[in-house]
Amino acid sequence: MKRSTLESGTEPAWKTSWRQVLAGCNSSLFLLDLDGTIWGDILVVLNEQFGPVDADGVKLWKRYDRAFKVDGTMTNGAHLEAEYRDLLEAKTLDELIDWLKVNHLLIPGVKDFLKTLAASGVSPVAISNGSRQIAEPMLVHHGVQMPLVANSLKFADDGSFAKLEFVHNEDDGVRKGDLVTAAAELGYRIIGCAGDSKGDICMAEATAKAGGLVLACGPGGLSDWCRTNEGKLVGSNDWLEFEDYGSVAHALQARIGGC
Repeated sequence: MKRSTLESGTEPAWKTSWRQVLAGCNSSLFLLDLDGTIWGDILVVLNEQFGPVDADGVKLWKRYDRAFKVDGTMTNGAHLEAEYRDLLEAKTLDELIDWLKVNHLLIPGVKDFLKTLAASGVSPVAISNGSRQIAEPMLVHHGVQMPLVANSLKFADDGSFAKLEFVHNEDDGVRKGDLVTAAAELGYRIIGCAGDSKGDICMAEATAKAGGLVLACGPGGLSDWCRTNEGKLVGSNDWLEFEDYGSVAHALQARIGGC
């Protein structure tokens, strides 16, 4: 059963867009990060394959990553734009996608996981800090289509990459936790979320607060956060670390209950 949203009134553009996404969903939701959660990190994989190196032979994307995450000399948006610009100077968007279709794989068990959600009337929604123009064709290619919230690549009239347009802003990209909270406030049931990195912590915290299950893919930043905050921000029975979606099937079914 689909849930109708309230009148948007005068609200931020991101919230209006989010309402439009939710209007096509059922009343129960499961939110999923993409990179590192549904599949390997696309931007890392592409940069390792096609990204340029500096005079010392170090991949430039690693310098951008450090500048943002360690040195604080680049914003989230600036470091992402720099990585996409390097890639799109080396290859066209179509060439990047064609390469991914041959070389990029899903996390094991994800298709059955999504089938379980569908059979139970739970709508999966992908929330990604990556590029819509890359994620959408890859979701179709892998046969795991679902509603998607993501940043967008913008191109100049001559076809060259111009900028990255963010769902929220340059510093945050996509504020995943705000999306979870907004959905819960609109009356949607948050069955759970899945992520892998520090960038998914806000989504996990909001999901736990809404009573949902938190799934951490692999031993990364999200798993570390869950372990550190177990019993405080997330219950010991409310999160799991996994590497194959098949291993969380029982926990998912228990959480879905009578949906």
